[in-house]
Amino acid sequence: GVTLAFQKAEENDQSELTINYLKNLPVSDYILGPGDTIKINVSRDYPELESIVKIGREGTIYLPKIKRIYIEGLTINELNDLLSKAFLEFVKFPSIEVEVISYRPIRVYIDGEVENPGLQTLGGAFSLNKLIDQSDDENLENVKVDLPANSVTNYFPTVFDAIREAGGITRFSNLKEVELVRINNLSDGGGRKRTILDFEQVIYNGDISQNIRIYDGDLINIKKLAETNLKQLAKATKSNLNSKFINVVVSGRVNNPGRVKLSKTSTLNDAIDLAGGAKILKGKTRFLRFEDDGTIDSRKINYSRGNRRGTFKNPYLKNGDLILVGNSLLSSTNEVLTEVTRPITGIFSTYGLIKAISD
Repeated sequence: GVTLAFQKAEENDQSELTINYLKNLPVSDYILGPGDTIKINVSRDYPELESIVKIGREGTIYLPKIKRIYIEGLTINELNDLLSKAFLEFVKFPSIEVEVISYRPIRVYIDGEVENPGLQTLGGAFSLNKLIDQSDDENLENVKVDLPANSVTNYFPTVFDAIREAGGITRFSNLKEVELVRINNLSDGGGRKRTILDFEQVIYNGDISQNIRIYDGDLINIKKLAETNLKQLAKATKSNLNSKFINVVVSGRVNNPGRVKLSKTSTLNDAIDLAGGAKILKGKTRFLRFEDDGTIDSRKINYSRGNRRGTFKNPYLKNGDLILVGNSLLSSTNEVLTEVTRPITGIFSTYGLIKAISD
């Protein structure tokens, strides 16, 4: 794939600042699409041609003079150039300025070693100004005095936000090689471009250069380590990349059957302990996990408080795991269905759940 370039400004002699510094405006590679609202100023001499328009589902906008045009897939700079040519017929010296004033939600596909892989939807931008304007909190309203008049401060979602939205990393996440694939703009040939991020540097050293902004249509893939990395998982929790807790269901011969909330690094034995401990057992303990690929990890375990952490008989848990402690099929199924149908995570069919328990 094409390498995603992180362009850096050339190192100039900073002994003397010149007026040219003010002209170093960032080049926007944001690609416009349906849902974005943009402000278009054709020329300061023709304020009547200023427009605020929302890009429709078909990717078009309507402008004075040039009517309806298709702009989906263009960057701001590309749209500036095309509108400058289009308005030459009506304005002698067009000076096009395009500004995004409201960003569409973005959809990012995350694959690999995250808790909930798949399509994630995040807000396109978060505006502190809008939060303050909409808040009834007197303390937040007081912040207005510190903000420049008529300014809008946007904060954009990053790779960190996307991973967190997908439930965070797993014990096997290879954060040193996080792959990001992005739609390339038309001026650079279209297609897609690719980069590898060392995301370990983000959670261990706070290196924000590896935590880049994400765009609509991005693909993020986190590869799998050969061995578990609990130190990394603990660091992810401390950095707020991962939630501190998971929810599992413990049913059967425990003192307090039902949903149990416990830490990310907990095991089957921890869950049973938090459910009040096991009563005198009759039969084996059943462990069920619904995997992301649609398969079911089903184990019959001889429960023992001495089972080593992370082993087959005392596995580390994931959100949504089911533990049935030495009980009859009928009572276990009824208890689990009561909890799962709330639901705990996702949607399980009653047929599929009963089959998994009875197999």
